[in-house]
Amino acid sequence: MGSAFAQQPTWPDKPIRMIVPYAAGGGTDVFARIVAEGLGKRLGQSVIVDNRPGGNGQIGITAVQRAPADGYTVLFSLTSIIQNPLLYPNAGFDPFKDFVPVSEAGRLPIVFTVSNKLGVDTLDGFVKLARAAPGKYSYGSYGNGSSAHLYAEVLQDAAGIQLLHVPYKGEAPAITDLLGGTVDAVFVSAKGVGPHVSAGKVKSIAVVGTARAPLAAGVPTFKEQGFAGMESVGWFGIYLPAGTPQPIAQRLSTEVAQVVQSPEQAARIEGLGVIPVGSTPAQLTATMRADHARWKQVIQAKNIKLD
Repeated sequence: MGSAFAQQPTWPDKPIRMIVPYAAGGGTDVFARIVAEGLGKRLGQSVIVDNRPGGNGQIGITAVQRAPADGYTVLFSLTSIIQNPLLYPNAGFDPFKDFVPVSEAGRLPIVFTVSNKLGVDTLDGFVKLARAAPGKYSYGSYGNGSSAHLYAEVLQDAAGIQLLHVPYKGEAPAITDLLGGTVDAVFVSAKGVGPHVSAGKVKSIAVVGTARAPLAAGVPTFKEQGFAGMESVGWFGIYLPAGTPQPIAQRLSTEVAQVVQSPEQAARIEGLGVIPVGSTPAQLTATMRADHARWKQVIQAKNIKLD
């Protein structure tokens, strides 16, 4: 009996720091805090959220890359962890070599939403309008090199259209300008634009991914409407620094799944417009590799580079 207890890992025996590479109060931060709260209860140690915004996630990601590989510094990141090294020549990290994947905590459905002034109710209607006037219609994204920007590049190729890109610092100002008619369309979260769609102020006409979004159940996917290449959704991943002992990563992965899949927490997460997942390390690795290959093709074909 004594030897069995002696073999049990002592981790965690002190508080854990969860670095979020985005500002406090945003959707990513709120989701991270739900996970941190649940993990703290399950692990018996506080999980403290540490916001490190800046550089499209670069600052926070690098902080975890350089942290001790002891299980006490955790990264809660978006898809940007695989996109940034493709976009920034001097990103300074390799997502596959510098981190231990733990779990895909959730997925974020993105909807393509258009201004009512266009007078279209379907993706087909929008495409016909855009084909008739190349370069006339604009779309807003939540930043150069963001997933929204990349989705639009794929759509333009698939549909044979040319749109004007208007990048914003986040999705809130993009939605504001869509409502005001400054831009004609946006790629944003179903949660962010949902109230305006419900109020009839704008129209969501397509969803990125392989399945419809819970908060936009009546909106068909791009694939349903005949446009391929729009299946890769945004996701939230949890990572540890490279070299962290595998038993710690496995334990953390199991606990993350327990948190996000519990009925109480899943309801809170779904309220953010996020689909709870709680994958294994191997499943997150497979998702990372598939999406890295996909976005590498798009970024190189379009020669998208950021300073």
